[in-house]
Amino acid sequence: MKNLIIIILLVIGSSFCFSQEFINPDNFKNKVAKDIVVVEFWAGWNDSNSAKYELSDCSYYLVDISKYMDLQMEFDITAIPTVIVFESGEEKIRFLPNVMFKLDADEKTVQKDIDELMLSKFN
Repeated sequence: MKNLIIIILLVIGSSFCFSQEFINPDNFKNKVAKDIVVVEFWAGWNDSNSAKYELSDCSYYLVDISKYMDLQMEFDITAIPTVIVFESGEEKIRFLPNVMFKLDADEKTVQKDIDELMLSKFN
């Protein structure tokens, strides 16, 4: 019964992160403070390797490190794209690129980790 309720809540309450909104140092803390948030750190010169994931049960934002080097330094972004999953403002998971500046973690892998974070709230 408990699992059924969790599944129903996830289906009804799911918000899809299809839009990719940019964030900056002025609104970063407010944007990542709520629930589960995925932030992709990238740069325009590497746009072809951008993850551009379509994930559910989270918000999804982009940070252009060529414009906001202070965020790059704050989060120790040494290669792009780097994807960080935050929960209530705290970094929970980090996905790093390989030597070809591509993420090895596919959309399914990232979604699985988001689902696990969501389910852990009910335990």
